Amino acid sequence: MSTSSNSRGSYRKMSYAQKLAIVNNRKRRGDVTATAIATEFSPSYVSEVISGKYFNDRIINRAYDRARGRTENTELV
Repeated sequence: MSTSSNSRGSYRKMSYAQKLAIVNNRKRRGDVTATAIATEFSPSYVSEVISGKYFNDRIINRAYDRARGRTENTELV
């Protein structure tokens, strides 16, 4: 009988604000358009959500998935 489980014991979901900060630190050219196409929202609305004017989990999650493996912009300079 095994006592170990497949779950991550200390895993915690990131908050909306944390995801928004990561997206803005790692945003590249074309990310707004690609996110708009993937989520079927207009690019202007996606841009306003990423800038923090509106709240939309679906857009932030998709933008976060695009930027997840990247280095931050400040490290590239």
